Amino acid sequence: MKMQFNTPAPKQNKFEIELKDFRGGVNRLLEESRISFNEAKEATNLIQVQDGLWKPRWGTAYYGQDLGAAIDGASEFVKTDGSTEIIAIAGGKAYKSSDGGAWSEITGATFTTGNTCYFLQISGFLYIANGVDSLARYNGTVLTTYTEISAPTGLSGARTGLASGSYTMYAQVTAINEIGETTGSTEASITLNKPRDQWASTDYVTWSWSASAGATAYQLYISETSGYESLLTSSTAVTYKDDGTIAINPYIEVPDSNTTGAPKFRSMAVSGNRIWATNDVDNPFTVYFSGTGQFMGVFSDFYGGGWINLEKGGRERPRKVLHYQSGAGEGIATVLCSTPEGRGAVWQIGISSATVGDTSFSIPSATKVIGSYGTDSQLGVAQDANNVWFINRRGIFTIGPEKQYYGILRTNEKSSRIRNYIRGLVGSMIDKACAYHYDSKIFFSVPTSTSGNNRTIVYDLERTNWIVDWSFGAKQFFEYTDNSTTKTTHFMYVPVNGTRLIEIGESIQGDLGVAFATAYVSGRYQLSKLWKDFVRLKRVYIKRGNPRGSMTFEIAGAGKNEPFSSLGSVTISETTSMTGMGYDLMGDVEMGDTEGTPTTFSDSADPRYIDIKKKIRDIQFRITTNSIDSDYTLLSFILEGRAIKTSPPSSWKLN
Repeated sequence: MKMQFNTPAPKQNKFEIELKDFRGGVNRLLEESRISFNEAKEATNLIQVQDGLWKPRWGTAYYGQDLGAAIDGASEFVKTDGSTEIIAIAGGKAYKSSDGGAWSEITGATFTTGNTCYFLQISGFLYIANGVDSLARYNGTVLTTYTEISAPTGLSGARTGLASGSYTMYAQVTAINEIGETTGSTEASITLNKPRDQWASTDYVTWSWSASAGATAYQLYISETSGYESLLTSSTAVTYKDDGTIAINPYIEVPDSNTTGAPKFRSMAVSGNRIWATNDVDNPFTVYFSGTGQFMGVFSDFYGGGWINLEKGGRERPRKVLHYQSGAGEGIATVLCSTPEGRGAVWQIGISSATVGDTSFSIPSATKVIGSYGTDSQLGVAQDANNVWFINRRGIFTIGPEKQYYGILRTNEKSSRIRNYIRGLVGSMIDKACAYHYDSKIFFSVPTSTSGNNRTIVYDLERTNWIVDWSFGAKQFFEYTDNSTTKTTHFMYVPVNGTRLIEIGESIQGDLGVAFATAYVSGRYQLSKLWKDFVRLKRVYIKRGNPRGSMTFEIAGAGKNEPFSSLGSVTISETTSMTGMGYDLMGDVEMGDTEGTPTTFSDSADPRYIDIKKKIRDIQFRITTNSIDSDYTLLSFILEGRAIKTSPPSSWKLN
């Protein structure tokens, strides 16, 4: 006998859609109905893992003990024996601590409170600058400051073999210490009967001045025009006999500022074995550079240092100096500038050497990168392996070499998908924004209120997308590698307001022991090829990885005769079981002699669904959590239903 099986015919117009690609990150530029399936409208307090899956972000916790005062800056210091310390400035004093232990004060210098401190370690010293107080440096034991000396006084000239006449020689003298050079003395002049290049062998002018306390040498500048003196010579004595045989060095003029206490800059970087510095309130267009080798950190041209003004009196103000590359790939000092409208510019500075007479000196030359953008914020700059990232009021940009074009640097906006968010920041506070490169991500802490940085946004370099935003703000980011056998590196930040340092970590739950809320909101996706068409949505599936705690899953959409509204919402709470050997006796046999360790099991692919059973034309998902133990990895959604043919709602009709 022949068997016959009747197979039911498949339902017509059935559809199933799986959404499992979330690699687009957050898109704040487009309307929610215009963004792609792989993008999110909102991802508050989330992070992406694996191949672009959403989950709750890292938590924060206090690290170390209370400093008892607001913190103006902190940094890691590596000692000569390889051990590490955290150096923090709080309440006008410097403190050190190792591995979260007690703070101990470092004596030798104090700092004006309320001014952010900036750090640079080189040649065994940690340099600390805040733009207000004298530059300080820490050697692992004590702090020392650069003590400023005064310019010489009483400069005068005396003729020998020459007479008074119609020619005038003008002069200024400066004092030098082991750090830098003072400004010029009061200008002196002397009248002569011959120009300098016609003096006889018996003709000379003796210049004399009073000593400056703390000076190790002096530099004499002369000219035939008042106010345009250039370097003639250096002398350890307080007199010099000018017989006209030494050529004037036209490249070195009288300093505009006293650098014997080091300039009061903020931004520091090492480039070409020199310390470069800028962002000096008293000299806003100046970029300084130190000597090399034993004169590292010494800014006087007497020791191989110097300075250059970038378009003095122009619109661009230097904010940040760093070591980067030219378009040809050579290392070079790079300066990011600001402008009033927020665009800014980028300059690069090279140094060549020259010798005039017996004097060798460094000649800086600056070139502006064509079409470049700059930054308003000194701390709002970070470097990855290839590019420099920075923020201004117009967006977030990178500078880097142009592919397939040798010798060209370019700036590109990276914030186009969150441009509205960036331009919604408080412009008057954007100079306080800070940035840092860590774990293949660029972190930007930004101000959405006038109280300062209160949010953090993240650019994921591996997945090339934005995460917006995290509900905490930082004044300054840094890393600290402790002295344990594992050499654990801690990602840290200085709070905008607070007296303790804070660590950001993947294994930390909550923010400082308190739960933070998370929210994933998808785009508003149409379910048919044409947005005018409707489907009958039967149910929506959600698959999560390793869920813990509780979460709320909400689905919204526009019905045929209903406005866009919630279609269903459910709170999913996880239950866990624990197991472990050694809890009790199994009959007469004891399985181990310890109490055992409980093990919590969770499903790496946990499927759930919610029935909808409504006619809709578009859909949006929202996932929120609010408890400190909540966790999940969003794996995918599946939509199941049937396409239908129906007339459009009467409310759409215009006549």
